[in-house]
Amino acid sequence: MKRYLVGRGDDIDEVVWMVPVNLKPFDEELPEDLGNYFALVMLDMPLNGATPAERIAELRSRMLRIKNSDEPVLTFGLQRAISMSPSRMATAVTNFFANKAVGVLTNVPGPRSELSFAGVPVRQVIGFAPCSGDQPVTATIFTYNGSVTVGFASDAGLVPDPQTLVALVVDEVEQMVAGLT
Repeated sequence: MKRYLVGRGDDIDEVVWMVPVNLKPFDEELPEDLGNYFALVMLDMPLNGATPAERIAELRSRMLRIKNSDEPVLTFGLQRAISMSPSRMATAVTNFFANKAVGVLTNVPGPRSELSFAGVPVRQVIGFAPCSGDQPVTATIFTYNGSVTVGFASDAGLVPDPQTLVALVVDEVEQMVAGLT
């Protein structure tokens, strides 16, 4: 993200993402009435740091602070109140908050074993996070059957060259993997 922004003339130290925080444990029995119990919290992603490992450690520390605070529960209550507001007001308030972030960044744990569809093994699953307001990009990290897929969605008017961002992310991941071996 840092290299992408610098290439476009924006040298900033961090970007704000909306990150969903699950309010129920994953191993809990599924309720009869399925529903989402998560809150979208604001997370400042650091873009500076000597190494990817340092940036990831800082990001993890910030996310753990949020998860271990009352922020997700309070945010869920606020989001619920907004959703029950009149439509025009709900849209305006949602966009107000959404426009404070570059987009949604989510990590979704998927099935740990192979699935099949019509008797054919599923090779890959791609996750997707929607944008709100004027958010330029979303990123979804999805695990399936021992592999990880990172999916991006972008607004063509705000990110005219998403392939550049994707190529930079691939390069960064390759550098991180090379550093681990």
